[in-house]
Amino acid sequence: MLRKAGFALIALIGTKASFAQTGRVSAPIADISYEITADSSAVGRRQLGVAMSFTVAGTAPVILALPAWSPGHYTLLWFARRLSQFSANSSGVPLEWRKLDFQTWEIKPRGAGPVRVSFNYLADAVDRAVAWTSPNFAFFNGTNLFLYPVGRGFNWPARVAVRTEPSWRVATGMDPAAGVHNFTAANYHDLTDMPFYVGRFAIDSTQIVGKWIRLAFYPAASLTPARRDRTFAWLQKFVPAHAAVFGEAPFRNYTVFQRSDTVVNGGGLEHQSSQVDEVTTSQLDAPYLSGLYSHEFFHAWNVKRLRPADMVPYRYDDAQPTTWLWVSEGVTDYYGALGLVRGGVNDSTGFFNFIANEIASVAGAPPTAVSDASLGSWINPTDGSSGLYYPKGGLTGFLLDVMIRDASDNHMSLDNVMRRLYDATYKRGKGFTGADWWAEVSRAAGGKSFTEFARRYVDGREPLPVDSVLRLAGLRSESDTIREPRLGISTSTDSTGVSITQLSPNGAAATAGVRNGDRIISIGDFTISNDDSFEAWRARYAGTTLTTLPMKVRRGTETIALQLPVRLTTRVQARVSPIPNAPEKAVRIRGGILRGTTS
Repeated sequence: MLRKAGFALIALIGTKASFAQTGRVSAPIADISYEITADSSAVGRRQLGVAMSFTVAGTAPVILALPAWSPGHYTLLWFARRLSQFSANSSGVPLEWRKLDFQTWEIKPRGAGPVRVSFNYLADAVDRAVAWTSPNFAFFNGTNLFLYPVGRGFNWPARVAVRTEPSWRVATGMDPAAGVHNFTAANYHDLTDMPFYVGRFAIDSTQIVGKWIRLAFYPAASLTPARRDRTFAWLQKFVPAHAAVFGEAPFRNYTVFQRSDTVVNGGGLEHQSSQVDEVTTSQLDAPYLSGLYSHEFFHAWNVKRLRPADMVPYRYDDAQPTTWLWVSEGVTDYYGALGLVRGGVNDSTGFFNFIANEIASVAGAPPTAVSDASLGSWINPTDGSSGLYYPKGGLTGFLLDVMIRDASDNHMSLDNVMRRLYDATYKRGKGFTGADWWAEVSRAAGGKSFTEFARRYVDGREPLPVDSVLRLAGLRSESDTIREPRLGISTSTDSTGVSITQLSPNGAAATAGVRNGDRIISIGDFTISNDDSFEAWRARYAGTTLTTLPMKVRRGTETIALQLPVRLTTRVQARVSPIPNAPEKAVRIRGGILRGTTS
């Protein structure tokens, strides 16, 4: 997953979930199928109709649960809170049922035969992990809708049928089955990891590394010919670079699901053969999009296949914490940037800027072990370390890459570590442990020990040895401390301007009297017309001695003048650049990283 600033869906953090609470196991069920109704009537009510059918052998209770989270989105969302009108019947005869807890239901069959469970699902969440609808469109993840039998494992096949308008499209990574809009999955993990688009959206495809790569964009008009060609050009460049790390493209096809709107929970969420990305309409041509797509695409290998043993297999009823998100997300961040420079989307300056931003992000955070930051994903800590496993994990991965190349005279790299772990763990049906990771790092580095590195910089809180390791790659870093103003807001931009979607209660904007829904006209002598205006505004007033700035907002039809208190926040700005006349070995290491080669 890659998160961008935007509207944040607040998770409900609760107690231990169903199986731990009940200690009960469902009766076995067979012939499992699901039916999703996403026609104009259903989506017009911002709902999806869901039915699950199966057969039972007797009268033993069937216990069904709905997942608490979507893998890759490390937040408990408790999808059962969006469910209503639950019912169960057998051949049309109602069956007795009861709730065992907030996400678990017990159904009592009358005897052997078919059972059908149905409910409605509220699909109005602004989040790439939760179902969302509009009058001509529906998006859902399997974790949102597909009940599973408690205690029966997840290695069972299922069918899915989508009931929709005759003229509407359906796109998913699931295998097609006989009939219109019918699909199959070999197990529950696949079933819940194949998101759906249903409705009026644009779709196009091309072949890359011998596989069909598709773009599915909503609204349909957002996939202009220029955006289609630009996005395919990006993919043609960085996908082969990613596949080269692991030696294969392990998916049958791959889909980039893209949704744009004025209010989104911006960012992306990975799946084994797709990614779901959300951006504001104003950001459809933003420079960062190639990095977002590259990051999520690398997850097709790192996380969806190669992942920590703590997360193999996935559980769905509760949190599944690991100290290794810095590899799963942070190292993916690193390779997202590497794919762009190796494929030729960006030049070396773009990559050096990425490393500089990682350095600055870590410098601006409190001293935190990156393994501890990995655990914090589930609770979104307020101490400034939230999400730190992204930049600190990416920076750690880069430093390890340099150190491996230096120790092996550039004959080995972090690429070798990733591929060997992929072959030794994922391909053998297991996840990697800490011992596995450090053994492969040491092996790639010719036997060099990383015990002290792990103790001091991964599990410890000492500052990463950035400067000394950068020199091994013929690079240097410089940094400045900047004090710049902050508003304490989240915004949405469309053709009418920039509007406030969320206010920090104690932020400068809230103190000035700004309200949610206000449209910002100007701050000081700056006109605010889009998201990029804020960066220029912060630069203009960085280090200012002014205590207030005039601010104008539009509230309904009225223009309101306010006085904004100036609150300066410290930010580290870093720069990374090549060292002139660096040693030959360092130049080889730097070139090897940028090109994906070894000596």
